[in-house]
Amino acid sequence: MRIKVRLYGELALKHGAEVDLEVEDGTTIGDVLKILKISDSEHHLILNERKVSKDHPLSDGDTLKVLPIVYGG
Repeated sequence: MRIKVRLYGELALKHGAEVDLEVEDGTTIGDVLKILKISDSEHHLILNERKVSKDHPLSDGDTLKVLPIVYGG
């Protein structure tokens, strides 16, 4: 199945702003993060405009956004 991953901040500089991936059925968001070598603890995970956890399974045509957590004051 094919999914689209949209990256922001430093990840976009490293991998490009958008990555199309072919993954197997049963793949989770955590699996995709491992493929791209991205830490789930430092990013918000948005799947089809809904915040999800790394354990969420993916479906064909999904769009995953990986946004850095921003700290400051």
